[in-house]
Order: sequence, then structure tokens, then C-alpha cells
Amino acid sequence: MSVTMHMLLEHWGDRVVSAPRMASERFSQVALIASGVDDLAGRGEGGAAAESDSAIEPETIYCGYERQAADFLVAHPEACALGTGDGSTLASIPPSCAMRFAIVKDDRSFSSVFEDARRFLLKYERWTERMRAVLFEHGDYQSFLDCSAGIFEDFVTITDSSFRLLAYTKDVPIDDPVVVRLVDEGYHAKETVDKFKKYGAVKRWQTQTGILRVEQTHIVENPTLSYVFRMHGSYFVHIVLQCTKNPLSDALVDTFQMLIDCLELYVRHDWTARHQFDKDYAALLSDLVMRRPQNRDLLLKRLERARMPLEGSYRLCVMEVDAEDEEGQRVLGYYAWRLLEAVPLGKASTFQGRLLLLVEDRGEPGGGSCDGSNDPSEALASFQKTYGGVFGVSEPFRCITDVPYAYRQARIAIEYGQRDAKSLATLFSIPKPEAPVYRFKTYFPSYVYEQGQQESSFVSYCVRNSAVAGIVCYDREHGTDDAEMLFTYLMCERRASDAAERLHMHRNTLVYRIDRMRERFGIDLSSPAEREEIMLAFRLLPARLADGSD
Repeated sequence: MSVTMHMLLEHWGDRVVSAPRMASERFSQVALIASGVDDLAGRGEGGAAAESDSAIEPETIYCGYERQAADFLVAHPEACALGTGDGSTLASIPPSCAMRFAIVKDDRSFSSVFEDARRFLLKYERWTERMRAVLFEHGDYQSFLDCSAGIFEDFVTITDSSFRLLAYTKDVPIDDPVVVRLVDEGYHAKETVDKFKKYGAVKRWQTQTGILRVEQTHIVENPTLSYVFRMHGSYFVHIVLQCTKNPLSDALVDTFQMLIDCLELYVRHDWTARHQFDKDYAALLSDLVMRRPQNRDLLLKRLERARMPLEGSYRLCVMEVDAEDEEGQRVLGYYAWRLLEAVPLGKASTFQGRLLLLVEDRGEPGGGSCDGSNDPSEALASFQKTYGGVFGVSEPFRCITDVPYAYRQARIAIEYGQRDAKSLATLFSIPKPEAPVYRFKTYFPSYVYEQGQQESSFVSYCVRNSAVAGIVCYDREHGTDDAEMLFTYLMCERRASDAAERLHMHRNTLVYRIDRMRERFGIDLSSPAEREEIMLAFRLLPARLADGSD
């Protein structure tokens, strides 16, 4: 992390008479060629004399009058030198020396030129020290950019793989709507992300190496320098410099590289810290979906770290994007973050090219009634209208170890929900949702009729965790007969008077108890598909209880 010759040459600007071809050399200190230099009032910091027979120090640029510097380079052809003069000595020295020789014509005294070089190097040395201090003091991305205020005049932003804004410098270019939106909202707009995908930027970031220089883009108004930090092969953090005040130059690239070199250590720390937190539930969800074996003690420890109870009231939602949409697959992290804005109590993770969202109803800790109060369908529908994709929503479940079944339910909901109607019964009994958010209970009867015999254990799980099974359990615990009442009510096609007569009870009493049942178990008796699912559960439940299937 040192100053390059490019940076020195740009600093001296039109005073440079001759620029060396080895302009990528880096310097952290400046030394005086002592022989014959008698007008330097004091050497000061970094001004140690360099005798002709002394060892050449790496990252040191040696300064003197042009003739002295030329002679020094002949004696030390591996060194780099700065001379003040008009370039008249270039013809008399070997090309190998000339390629490491910078000559500056300056009306000031040599001591002023030397002090100028010393101060320039010192400015960047202090900058790198400030950045190291940010590391030691556990600062953040914004702290790095704040301490770079005297270095960069151009606009710099740092975002993560979900397109969230992590840090930015002052002087926002207000003529650039993309930048203004990013700063105002704290994340890139969907329209901007769509442009990233359209122009192949997201794909490029997955493999980009080194600093990318772009003179003109389809996204922002100014030329840019950008660098992608990838951790374990995955795009993680993106830093972009927009040239709002300075043109793209080799010197600017080298300065940008100094920031990147220092940021890299912090990025590694950030990745470790962030993934140590995120992976607790992300890895756990993946392991549960894959049915990876783990003993109960280990599972409880992992749940504690992830702040997830073993039992509660859960739903699992699965989002799928078109498998052919490679760019959509690459921005699943962006979808996950935006989805958590819509469902703040959820836990989002990616799994095999899909997005998982675990929703917990924290209003009933320790095992609620799973009455549907944590149903995220409305939030998912709103999200889908903006970002696309399709969602499958499982039925509520109480134990976290049931995630594999919930995942299967959500996948089945997507599979059946995207089918075209094959029969009049399907066409009229299952209305298509306004947005592609498919609930498993809607398609459970169709699944049982078509594939139920192939997955007996899965069907048993679904029946034993249905609202009907919950009503039967409630009857056993409280000595009620709600299951019989509901079955009779539906058999009478919801004619309350006929059902009450069969049950030998007052009509108002039946209506009241049916309403309480609907609230307690979250059932919608106005839905033909849900009534069909309930009646199917009534038919299947006795057999599943009798055969002891899991």
C-alpha cells in the first residue's frame, strides 16, 4: 500500500519533463542523493542521504539535481530516481536507467521539490495508518471512506451482494438518479438491478478479477472504477468509484488499489462475522431440508445459536425463479434481503437455486394453535408483483424438524399451481390466485388422488397435521364434539338448520361453535378447495391413525 510513480507524476502534472516507463513502481519513502547537493536546508523526516556505495532500499525514490540523479542511476540501475532539470542527460545514460528516471522542471528550489515529494508520500502514509487504525478499532465500511475524505474527490460507494448500501462518500452526484435513489433508500432500486442483469453486470461480478475501468456505462452517468470482493468464490462486497471530478487515470487506479488493499482485511473479517451469524440458521435450514442426521443435543445447540425454538408455530415458503434465468439465480441474495423487509420476522436463506423463508408466529411461543395468523401470503403476493418469481406456502407446523415435509408441501404447491386445469372440477374448484403464491392445502386433494399412493408417509404427515387432526385432538383434550359437528355441517352443504337438526342442537349454538372453530383453527369454509381438503382429511384420518404411519 504505497504511492506509485503514476501518482507522483500526476501530482507534478505539466512540470514533468520525462516520465519513466516503470511508472507502476511503488514508493513509501524519499531519500536525498547527498553528493553535491548543498542548498537543502534540512533533511528532516525521510530525508536521509544516499551515498553512492550504500545499499538500495526497496520502495525508495532517490532525489537530486538531474545530473546527480543520472549518475546515481548509472551506479545503481535497479533504483528509481527523481531529478530536477530539463531532460538534457537522457541521451547520455543507458535506456535501462532512463526507464526508471523521472525528471521535473520546476522553478522552485531543489529543497522545495524534495519537500514536495516528501509531503506527498507522507500524506498517503498517514492515510494508510488511519485505515489500519479503523481495522484495530473495529470500525466499519463507512469509517474507511470517512478517513479517505482527503484522498478521493470522486464519489465512492460500497454495496454488498444483496445491493444494500454499506457506505458512501460525500458530494453525491445529484444529476445521477441511480445514485440518488441508492443513497436515499439505502439499496439499489429494482429497475437498477434489472439493468445489472440485462447488461450482464451480475454475471461479470461472479468472475471479475482486479479493478475494472469503464469509460461509459448503461447504468450510471460517470466513468467508473470498480472492484468485487469475492469470498470462497462468491460475490460478496462491491466497491465503485465514480469519476465525478477527475478523469480515469493510472494514478487514480493506483490510489483506488491502495484503498482496496487495506479494505481486504476488513472484508474478510466482515464475511466471517456476518456468515457466522447468518449461517446458523441458513445451514440449519439446509440440513433439515436434506434430512441430514444430527443428535438432539446438537440440534438444540444449533437452534439456540440461531434463536429458533424447537417447537412453535411455523410456515415454510419457497420462492423459485426460472432455472433458465441465470441472472435471476445470481441475485437470490438480493431477493432474500428485500423479502425480509416484507416479512421482518422471517428467516431467509438460499437452497439449491431457491429461496427459503421460514416464518415463525412469535405470538404463541412454545407451540401455538397454528391457526394461520402467521400466514405470509399477502406479503408474498405484494413482493411477487414487484420482483417476480413464484411462491409455494406450506401448511403450519409445530416442530422445526418437520421442515422437510414443509419443503415438500411448498414445492408441490408450486408444481400444481403452475399446471393448467385438466378437468372441469379442477377448473371450477381451484381459483387461480392473483399473484403466483400457491398454498399447499389448495392442491392437497389433487395430489392425493394423483400421487398419494407413492408417498404414503408424506400423506400421513399432512393428514395428521391438518386442521381436522387438530380439531380431533382438541375434542379429546376438552371433551367436545367439534369434529363431528364440522363433518355434519359440511355434509349438509353448510345448511346450518339441517345440520343442527341432525345433531339435535339449536341452530344458533351450531353457528356460534362453527365460527369459534374457524377462528381457532384458521379454516376458511367459504373456499371450495379448502372444504374439499377438509373432507378428504376426514376420510383419510381414521386410516392414517389406524395404520400408525408417520
